[in-house]
Amino acid sequence: MPEFYSLITNIGIQRVNEALAAGTKIDLAFIAVGDSNGAYYEPDIEQASLVNECWRGEISEIGVDSQLYAKALIPYDVGGFYIREIGVFDSEDNLLIIGKQPETYKPVEGEGSIKELWVKVILEAINPDVIELKIDPTIQMASVQYVQNLFTSFQNHTHPDLMPIWLYDTNSNGVVDSCEFVDGGEFTDGQVITIPEPPEVPELIMSTAIYDQNNNGIVDEAENIDAGEFN
Repeated sequence: MPEFYSLITNIGIQRVNEALAAGTKIDLAFIAVGDSNGAYYEPDIEQASLVNECWRGEISEIGVDSQLYAKALIPYDVGGFYIREIGVFDSEDNLLIIGKQPETYKPVEGEGSIKELWVKVILEAINPDVIELKIDPTIQMASVQYVQNLFTSFQNHTHPDLMPIWLYDTNSNGVVDSCEFVDGGEFTDGQVITIPEPPEVPELIMSTAIYDQNNNGIVDEAENIDAGEFN
């Protein structure tokens, strides 16, 4: 047997046989990890729980690449423990798969380092006929890096349609209007123009599709905005 492996528990075998007989599916719901109280052990098919569970999260994806698998994301703000054991539970809290994992430390921010950790469990011990593949968008999570990249793109005007109002709303009234200074230009009230209402976009965001009238990708001194016009 390899040093690190997973196996189906007795209750897992029972649930698979029941599902095959009834023509139903097993509802895999959670992945849990534990530190096994500080030392490796050999998983047992009689187990109903991890030796020392440290975290449990909803399964975000069940799919097939070369093998059937389940995935969950341990978020950045959870940690301070080693991972040596892993388990897959159904919606009724039955431990179906138990595994021995290579030791991995999950830090927390207070220790000077943070990281998100995807946990992927191979389900080859379970008959795929009784597993429903799923990707549930209601429990998908955005990584910290994704959010940081998105925020940076707003700051640097790299998004093709959206830009942050706070860069241009110098009097903090929630809109870019005739009192603002934008990219070196100043509004005057010499002309009244009609600009359509922006479409519904995230809070504090305005659409360059409406305000970027010369199509150069930014709102600058060549644009007409609200009731004012740049010199």
